[in-house]
Amino acid sequence: MNKFKYLILILSMVSFVSCEDIGRTFMKTFSRKYETTGDVLGSKPIFISADVSRKQVSIALQEVVKTKEPTDIQFPPGDSPFLFVLEKSGNLILFDRQSKVKRVLHTWVVLTDSEEGLLGLSFHPSYPKEPKAYVNYVKEIGKKDHTVVSEILIQNPSNFEAMKVTNERVLLSIEQPYPNHNAGQLVFGPDGFLYIGLGDGGLRADPKANGQNPSTLLGSMLRIDTRPDIANKREYSIPKDNPFIGKKGHKEEIFAYGIRNPWRFSFAPDGRLVVADVGQDKYEELDILEAGKNYGWNQTEGFHCFIDDCNVNLYTKPFYEYGREEGQSITGGYVYTGSEISELKGKYVFGDFIQGKIWALTLPKPGENGPVTEVMSLGKWNLLISTFGRDAEGDLFVADYQTGKIFKIVKP
Repeated sequence: MNKFKYLILILSMVSFVSCEDIGRTFMKTFSRKYETTGDVLGSKPIFISADVSRKQVSIALQEVVKTKEPTDIQFPPGDSPFLFVLEKSGNLILFDRQSKVKRVLHTWVVLTDSEEGLLGLSFHPSYPKEPKAYVNYVKEIGKKDHTVVSEILIQNPSNFEAMKVTNERVLLSIEQPYPNHNAGQLVFGPDGFLYIGLGDGGLRADPKANGQNPSTLLGSMLRIDTRPDIANKREYSIPKDNPFIGKKGHKEEIFAYGIRNPWRFSFAPDGRLVVADVGQDKYEELDILEAGKNYGWNQTEGFHCFIDDCNVNLYTKPFYEYGREEGQSITGGYVYTGSEISELKGKYVFGDFIQGKIWALTLPKPGENGPVTEVMSLGKWNLLISTFGRDAEGDLFVADYQTGKIFKIVKP
C-alpha cells in the first residue's frame, strides 16, 4: 500500500479513534527524512546571511569515528581513552581513541519513529569508582510510547574488551503522546543531581498544553536524586530544595518548565544550565534555566508571542534567539575549555541541525538577562548537526547525523 492510500485510510478512521491516535499514526508513517546535498565536507566552510558580517573563527573538522545516526557523544569523567556514542537505533558504541577500534557495547530495543530512539547518556559523577551510567530512550510499553530513564552498571570500565552493561534499573517511565519532541538528554549537575530534559509531548503548537501545565512532567526540566526513595517506594528521590516541593498542582520533580524541545543542554563552568530549545515557526532560542522559572512555551517563542495577545513579561526570556533566515533547528553545545583554539576559549559553541552552521558566543554574566547580540561564526558545514560532545581536555566534538561521522573541532 503506498503512502497516499495509507493516508486516506487514516483519515477514514477519524470517527473511530481519537485525534491523538490519528496524529501519532500519521507522524509514525510520514516521518521526515533529513539529508543535506553535496559533499559532506569541503576544503572550507562557507559563510552566508548574517554570518558574512560577523567575526569569523577558522576551524577544521577532524574525523574521529564513524557510526550510524548518532544522537549523543559522551566521555567518561577523568582521564579515559574511551568515547561513547549513542545511535538512534539503540546501539551504545564504545570507541577506544588510542587503538582506534570500536564495538557495540550494548543494544536497547527502542522505538525509532520520528524523533524517538536511544537519546541520552550520562556517567555518574564518581565514575569509574562508582561504575554507573544513566540512559534515556523511547520504547513501547502497553502499546504506548514511553520515555524511559534507566540506571545501568558498567562492568570492567577500564577494559575495552571486557567492558559490558548489566543491571539496568528503571528510574522513570513517562508516556509520550506523540513520537516527536522527546528531547532525551540527561546530565549530572555540579550539585550531584540528575537533570532530565523533556519536550512538550509533540505534534505542533503543544495541543495538550503541556508546556504550561506543571502537573505533568512533559515540557519541563526535571531534577532528581538517583538514589531510591524507600519510604515512598520510588526508584529515585526528589531533592529537598527542588522549587515546587509541596506546591499544589506541580510535579515536585520539575526544576523549570515552559519548554518545547530542549535538544541538548550542558552546564557552563560557572554552574549555570544552558539549554537550546527548538522552536516551531519562527525562532530558535538559548536559555539559562533557573529553579522554578517558566520559560513561556507555548505562549512565547524566543522573545516573541507565539499565540495572539500573550504577555511576554510573564515569562523568563531567553538570552539569545535566531530566526528562520539563519537556521531551522538549534542543537545545543558546550563552553569550550580547551587550549588549541584560543578564539573559542570560554565561548559557548552551538549549531543548527538543518543548516549545518556552527556559532560561538559569550554567555551573559550571572544576573544579566541578555539579549546577547555579538555572535561569532565558525561557518556553515554540509552536516546535519545532531549533537556535540566535550572531552576531559575541554575539546569539542560534533556529530553528523547523515553520515554518522564524529568530528573533533580543531585549529586548521
